Amino acid sequence: MGWEEVVESRIRDAIEAGAFDNLAGAGKPLRDPRDEQFAGTNWLGFKVLQNGGMLPEWLELAKEIERDLERLARLDSEHARLVAAAAASGAWEGYAASIRHARDAYERMARAIRRKQDRHNLDAPALVAERPGIWVEHHLARLDQRLVAAGAPDTLPPPASV
Repeated sequence: MGWEEVVESRIRDAIEAGAFDNLAGAGKPLRDPRDEQFAGTNWLGFKVLQNGGMLPEWLELAKEIERDLERLARLDSEHARLVAAAAASGAWEGYAASIRHARDAYERMARAIRRKQDRHNLDAPALVAERPGIWVEHHLARLDQRLVAAGAPDTLPPPASV
């Protein structure tokens, strides 16, 4: 009897004994599509670690970056909402502080994300697992252009430097 038959026999015995009944995640897919995105060809090993509550730091950081990017998108939407409200009402001075605050919050978050992305890329085990860094200055220029396109007066207070 070869080792394969021994393994198969032990697995059958364990199944009959109920060793695999009521396992955590029973009936759920084994593979989360995001796992491959974060772990590349090592996704199965990382999935086993994740199931045991032990993800490598760089994968935890990747998940944190994804959550931060969602928050950054909400800050972008908030900035767009404030600019649209100011443009619709013509009360730019009344919205100036809120718009400036939204831009400053966006800049702080974007710079923090970029630092996390750089740290992640240093720790990632392969190029395919690295994350492209956010281009902060480009996004800030986009927010500023939004103001110009909406007709904001040049007299609005400048954003605070972060």
